[in-house]
Amino acid sequence: MIETYSQPAPRPVPTGVPASMKIFMYLLTIFLITQMIGSVLFAVYLHRRLDKVEDERNLHEDFVFMKTIQRCNKGEGSLSLLNCEEIRRQFEGFVKDIMLDKEKKKENFEMQKGDQDSQTAAHVVSEASSITTYVLQWAEKGYYTMSNKLVALENGKQLTVKRQGLYYVYTQVTFCSRREPSSQDPFITSLCLRSRSGSERILLRAAKAHSSSESCEQQSIHLGGVFELQTGASVFVNVTDPRQVNHGIGFTSFGLLKL
Repeated sequence: MIETYSQPAPRPVPTGVPASMKIFMYLLTIFLITQMIGSVLFAVYLHRRLDKVEDERNLHEDFVFMKTIQRCNKGEGSLSLLNCEEIRRQFEGFVKDIMLDKEKKKENFEMQKGDQDSQTAAHVVSEASSITTYVLQWAEKGYYTMSNKLVALENGKQLTVKRQGLYYVYTQVTFCSRREPSSQDPFITSLCLRSRSGSERILLRAAKAHSSSESCEQQSIHLGGVFELQTGASVFVNVTDPRQVNHGIGFTSFGLLKL
């Protein structure tokens, strides 16, 4: 009788990850994520706390400095070898810098506000009392225009601007032209500039010869141009013979316009 021996079937080898390992990895991942979030939140809190501490420290230093200034002003001695004069000088310099910065901001605001104002312009007509002066005088009444406070008629003779910029300056002078045996010189009109320092120069000039007639003939000279005028500069009109100028309404005028 033949006996057969059969070996037991091999047990299957598990190929998947055990459930306990999965749970461990899951918990580890959650722990790491929580740790990262907590670290970020702690860093943000620490940064804000440091800023607050820095502000408090600066405030405390400012308070101590002000107390020191008060003690210096009261003349209290023994300030831990501190030099009150040096402290007072630094404080005055600090306050001066603040005031200068405030003034600059105010000036910039005024300039920006002025830029939004109406156009700077002036127009004046001649004054009959200037018959004996070579620099023509202009009436402050009648056909008189001053658009704002950035231009002014000073001494009745010159237009002064209070802001630097490009200006169109013009004048019209009407004069009585006649033949005079005593003089053959032409009638000359000059548009002149006086700087803030007081120096003068001619901007424009024109001349017209007298007529051959013995009776008065009206002639006009027109001058006009664009010029860069500094703050405080003035412009005025000069003629060679003021006795011949016609001061009738609309005949002789002078003005400027900021571009």
